[in-house]
Amino acid sequence: MSSRSTNDTGNEASTIDDCLAIGSIVNSNSHMDYTVEIFNETDRDRPPEPHECGFGQPVFIHKTIDGTEYIIMGVIYDTQLVDPDQGRSGPRLAQGDQPQFTPGYVEERTTLAGVVLLGTAEVAGDGTVNSPSQEMPRWTLAVDDVVKQCPDRIIRSFHIGPDDGLQIAYIERLLDVAGPLGAEVTLSIVERLRELFPEDPNQRVLDVVEKDVRWQSSVDRGVMR
Repeated sequence: MSSRSTNDTGNEASTIDDCLAIGSIVNSNSHMDYTVEIFNETDRDRPPEPHECGFGQPVFIHKTIDGTEYIIMGVIYDTQLVDPDQGRSGPRLAQGDQPQFTPGYVEERTTLAGVVLLGTAEVAGDGTVNSPSQEMPRWTLAVDDVVKQCPDRIIRSFHIGPDDGLQIAYIERLLDVAGPLGAEVTLSIVERLRELFPEDPNQRVLDVVEKDVRWQSSVDRGVMR
């Protein structure tokens, strides 16, 4: 049974520009691993709900490079809560009724998400995506690049190979970059693809992938069955 909510705004968007913006890039840990600050009520009129930016959520960044529009696909593999007041036990510059003395570097509680890049695809004039590539993206993303929730139609297009069959070529890279959470995020993608590719041959491919990931995860944890 799917754990996704049926109230998935990203899946209702008719164009790429209409897809729900869930955050912006604030840092990178490597060429494939980025940190995204999730938008809140002060950033956007319509910030994402928790189920729209949760673990295993496919996302994308829309960029124009050398005159060609691309999406860079990724998936949320980790989250972290940040509370700037934690550990501040010393004197404060201002009380609640003295906002004029509040320091200028106002910080807020926020949520950070780790995003692993999965590949790229070109964006056609009608908003569809073509020529998906699950190789490592060649380009570096930028701070403040907006990360959007990926609708199912784009997830499906990104996973269709040259022979019109299911394509999942990024799994080893995803497992490596996501580290201890690699197996869990991979299995969440497999669950998502089961809904998008219900045809029997594709289900058998997903069965093999799931079995292999679970077996490898058991070996890594020292739990052989």
